[in-house]
Amino acid sequence: MSSASEPQPGDTVLVTDGPFAQFTGPVRSVDRERRRVQLIVQIFGDDTRIDIPLEHVERAPEA
Repeated sequence: MSSASEPQPGDTVLVTDGPFAQFTGPVRSVDRERRRVQLIVQIFGDDTRIDIPLEHVERAPEA
């Protein structure tokens, strides 16, 4: 993912790989040095913060 297309805090992203694949949620923060992104996803009705590799997310299509 190029820096121009990297998600920014507040963007809604789709997780594309790993155990949270197909989850969507808003980005809380992006750590470019570690290539990680923190986002909030709904698991069993609760907001859960997850930290995953930046390469495993893409911007969610507009609804």
